This record gives sequence, structure tokens and C-alpha cells, in this order.
Amino acid sequence: MINNRLPKIPLKIYFYCDSQENIPIGDKFQHLLICLAEGFRELGISFFSNANYWQNSLETSEYLFQYHDHVTPDDCSIVILTNYWYHTRQQLPEKLFHPQRQYITIYLDGEDDDKTYTKRPEFKQFDFIFRTHLNSKLTYGDNFHPWAFGLSNRILQELNTIPDFADRKKQILVNFRHWKSGHSVRNISCSQLIPQIKDILSINDVVDDPRHHPQVGYHYLQYLQTGGRHYPNYYQRLQESVACTCFGGFFVPTWPNNPGNLVNRMIKQCLAKLNLQSKTIVQWDSWRFWESLAAGCVTFHVDFEKYGISLPVMPENWRHYIGVDLNNIQATIDRIVENPEVLEYIAKEGRIWAMKYYTPAPTALRLLEIVSQEQTKIPDSLFSPVTVNAKN
Repeated sequence: MINNRLPKIPLKIYFYCDSQENIPIGDKFQHLLICLAEGFRELGISFFSNANYWQNSLETSEYLFQYHDHVTPDDCSIVILTNYWYHTRQQLPEKLFHPQRQYITIYLDGEDDDKTYTKRPEFKQFDFIFRTHLNSKLTYGDNFHPWAFGLSNRILQELNTIPDFADRKKQILVNFRHWKSGHSVRNISCSQLIPQIKDILSINDVVDDPRHHPQVGYHYLQYLQTGGRHYPNYYQRLQESVACTCFGGFFVPTWPNNPGNLVNRMIKQCLAKLNLQSKTIVQWDSWRFWESLAAGCVTFHVDFEKYGISLPVMPENWRHYIGVDLNNIQATIDRIVENPEVLEYIAKEGRIWAMKYYTPAPTALRLLEIVSQEQTKIPDSLFSPVTVNAKN
């Protein structure tokens, strides 16, 4: 329940989706928008869009996001768009920040690149920027808040029913799409951890061949809409496995502490090129991390607290996931060897935590709670008391 100030009632949300035509639907994939919209729908909150987006099935022309020509942003309380607008080099919607607006502007920032904030002055105009990959050791704007990829209903449907831990194969998945040329954190973490953990868990490094993607029906639609990221066999491997590696990101310095600073980004490139570590990591979030948790796998990543990784609700190391200290990987191995039962405990607790805090409804509620609590940054004219209750 939310009892603090919220945008004026009736509470309505307006989403800006990509309205471009003649481009592949997968190029418009906006996971963060989808998670929020599914959450608002579950909460019974009305939302609208500038374009029809995210088709429900091949058999119908119904969409999650519906365009209504009689509804504009000025009819709504909150207006939301994502980093897609920057990524595709489009101009922001006309008059988004017009002086008479009575709505709150929210930017969902899933951009990998940190230099966006130094190039576009409008980032200071957004009332809220919800940033995935945010690091607590670095400095962002006052309007920034930590966010997460989280779980959409598409993912939850694939992982709705999971096998008992005892029935899984004693294996760990190491199946990144981008490997040697990819994230430095991934390369260093796996190159150091895998040789030691393979005596405890067998390694499954199968990666789906893009040539063998779904060809018909629901799974084909999801494959198209996600830009080639939907593979039922991958979800099956997750359900069959005890554990999954979810390392990702890049090591960066804590000085300069502005991640968009040219010096910071140059040092980041040098660290990656020389295969060196630091105690600060950016670009760490991924679908895989949340899919692994939802699948009931023991989820391996770096130690979030040590490396500054920030989430709206933080997981607890050795309860919800295994966070590796890259300076002492042997400690992780020793702890598993000394107490192998901890794997089943972490797998169960990790799934419970992810389902409680990062499925669509709690994600949507969290956004409204943050907006309602940040009273000093938003004009009083945008608010009046309102209570929102989840349906379940």
C-alpha cells in the first residue's frame, strides 16, 4: 500500500514507445517498459501509449501498450520513456518538458554506456532517472535512483514451475552470448572460478545456435519481439541445472567518481585491455541474473557490496546468491566444499527473494513509492493524497 503523496488522481501513466515503422520489431525491445506496464496492469492502474507495442499473441492484434488517439501525456500523471530514445538517436518527444505540464517525467535508463549523461542536457530536466547498472561508489545526478532489469511475465511463464533441487543435474551453466570479446568482469571471473569449481559441479557451456531459433507460434513471436533473446531450450537448461554463472560488467576506477567522465572511461578501457581489476564495477545487470534466480539456480555473481553494485532492494550474499570476492576465490570454493547443503538453501531463498521484489507488480509499486517519497523535488501542484493497493 502507498499512503504518501502520489500524482493527482485519477492516476494514469503515459508510455512513450518506439513508433518508428519499417524496422524489425526486435529492434524496439524495451524490457524495462514491459515489466512496469505488466505491473501497472496487475495493480489496476490505467496506462496509455503513443504506439501499439508488445503483441500478446500471433492470433490476436491485442497489445500490452495500446495507443488511444484521445489520450495525451497532459491527460496523465506520469510520463515514462527509456534510454531507447537516446540509443536510436531520436529526438525526445516534442514539448516533453513544456512549462505548463502537470505530469512527472521518468526516464528508465538501461543504457550500457555511461557517457550519455555528459552529452545531453535534458538529463537534468527529468524528474526521475531510474538507472540499471548503478554503482554506489560513483556519483550520478540528484535525480538518479538505482533500478534493475527484473522479471517480466514472459520470463516468469517459462520458469513458472521448477523441479526440485535434488532432481537437477549437478552442473553449472556458463553460456554467455558474448565471451572472450565481451565483459572484462565476466572474462576474469570465469577464468578464475571455473577451473576451481569444476571439481564440484560439471560445466555446461552450451549456447543456443541462432540458426535453430523457434520457428512457429508463441515462442517464435517472443523470439521476434525480444530481438533474438528468447530460447525455450535455454530456460530448460536453467531448470535442469543446480547453478548458473551471471558475471558481467567492467571494472572502473572510483576516481574520477563521475562514470561519464572522459578520464574514468579511459581508465576503464585500460583496465579491460590489460585484464586488470578494480573494486568498482559498472554494466553488471543482465537478464541472465534474474532468469537464474527465478529458475531456482544458485546464482553466481561478484560480491555486490564489495564492488558497489546497487539495487533498490539488495540481496544478501550467501543467502540469495553467491557473491564472489575476486581477490579470494578460494574462500568461495572452500565454503561450498565444507557445506554443500548451502547450495539448495541459496537456490530456494534466491528465487523467493526475486519473486517477492522484482516481478512486475512489486516493481511498479516501487516506482510509485519512490515518486511519492521524493516530495521536495517535484512541484506540489502535481500531487494530492491517494492510496494504491495491489490486487493480490
